[in-house]
Amino acid sequence: MSNRAVKTRKWLRRLSLKWMIRLIRFCARLLPYRLGVWSGGVLGAIAFYVLPRERKRALQHLTLVFHEKGDAWVHRTALRCFVHLGKALLELMLMNKERLARLVNIQGEENLQNAIARGRGVVFVTGHIGNWELLAGAVALSYPASVVAAPIEPKDVNDMIVGLRAGMAVRTILRGKPGASRELIRVFKENRILGILIDQDTDVESVFVDFMGRPAWTPTAAASMALKFGAPVLFGYIRRGENNRHTITVEGPLDLIRTGDDKKDIIANTAMLTKKIESCILENPEQWVWMHRRWRRQP
Repeated sequence: MSNRAVKTRKWLRRLSLKWMIRLIRFCARLLPYRLGVWSGGVLGAIAFYVLPRERKRALQHLTLVFHEKGDAWVHRTALRCFVHLGKALLELMLMNKERLARLVNIQGEENLQNAIARGRGVVFVTGHIGNWELLAGAVALSYPASVVAAPIEPKDVNDMIVGLRAGMAVRTILRGKPGASRELIRVFKENRILGILIDQDTDVESVFVDFMGRPAWTPTAAASMALKFGAPVLFGYIRRGENNRHTITVEGPLDLIRTGDDKKDIIANTAMLTKKIESCILENPEQWVWMHRRWRRQP
């Protein structure tokens, strides 16, 4: 395929995504919350069947990790994954602070309080588990919170997501944007909680650590910043339960590995945090993003 054809295809995908999100958001505003979330699940199920590339990846990755479960279990779990993500999108679009307080419960909130009390900022590590956007929003109900995120294309969709986070009092620091480094430093000076997701293969400073039995290119920002600024580290995740209610579990502050060799310490702590994410995914496999190319780079 020619370079021009590739660019045209990417442009068409971005344009279609932009208008699809606009249409979904318009329709979401007309629906009661419960019906909207149910509709999101239906939308996710439709996406499973109309997005062959994403479906194929999800099935392949689930088979890679859970090969002993069989094809029927893999297919069922992949479909549930798409349904969950469809619900998550509509939940984000329909969420407000009152619903957050009612629908999201935090277990281990005393760990948040203890970390904030140290006055050095907090690195909160999580992954794309459950509805991670609601995790940030629920934390921000009581504590100053920021998140690090990659800019999304097209820009309209990125602006919408950033705006929805802002509606839940969550500040977004976009990687690579002017002023992002200063904003990160400000997080620790202002004793804010910084949410970082480290379970995807992205073009940032990373190392290979074990993930589900295979090397995976994993961002080191969480370990690096915690060691640099002396900030306490929390690990947490959110999971969907009955009636689409959500539970956040918070652990820590964690004891980091500190040998004095910064390079080795960053790798060791990144591996330790990745193992925690892995355990959560194995407990709730239908609530992770299996269509992501987690192992696309190899040593």
